Amino acid sequence: MDPSVELFDLCDERGRPLGRTKSRLAVHRDGDWHRAFHCWVVDLEIDSSPVTVLQRRSFQKATWQGQWDVSVGGHYVAGEGYEGGLREIEEELGLKVTLDQLVPAGWRKEVVSYDNGVIEREIQDIFFLTRTVTLDQLEPDPAEVIEVALVPTAQLAELARGRRTSVTAPGGEVALDRQVRSSPRVIAADSLVPRAGDYYAKVARFAQRLQRGERPRRRSWW
Repeated sequence: MDPSVELFDLCDERGRPLGRTKSRLAVHRDGDWHRAFHCWVVDLEIDSSPVTVLQRRSFQKATWQGQWDVSVGGHYVAGEGYEGGLREIEEELGLKVTLDQLVPAGWRKEVVSYDNGVIEREIQDIFFLTRTVTLDQLEPDPAEVIEVALVPTAQLAELARGRRTSVTAPGGEVALDRQVRSSPRVIAADSLVPRAGDYYAKVARFAQRLQRGERPRRRSWW
């Protein structure tokens, strides 16, 4: 199916469903509020700092082509709940997980207007997936993800805040057979998708809480 004709459920600015659907193309043309999914895949078995998977977005994407971004990010199609997020994890990284393996972290709003006319108004559901991560476990879809890297979350926060100009991390290019061809990746500060609200630093702090064995009592707005 042409992704532009996929149907999205509409919601209000607090994420409450409106009981209406529109095509992806119309939603992004008109700037309607809709829900999206973010999952940070983090390895907590690192002494210095939790490490997260970053993906480099395909140049076929409508927005932020070739930029480094959240481990997994995508939209729910109409009628989907969180199982849509599980679908995105498998599509983008090749990982099969169940809902009970995800740690719910909260929600955030994102509003961005792009030069190509896309208006994005998202309520993003934020989750964490904690596991030991190696490059040979990942099987990204090269149509979605062209590179991956394993970046300490503390360095990610410093990169986003401009305290580092670049980070060198284990990673590799995604081949057509979905295998990661291992070689170090250099991630420049200006190649990271800009996210408002100190998002990356909040991700780093949440990952550190998980590493200490803490679990949030409830989800909250980020």
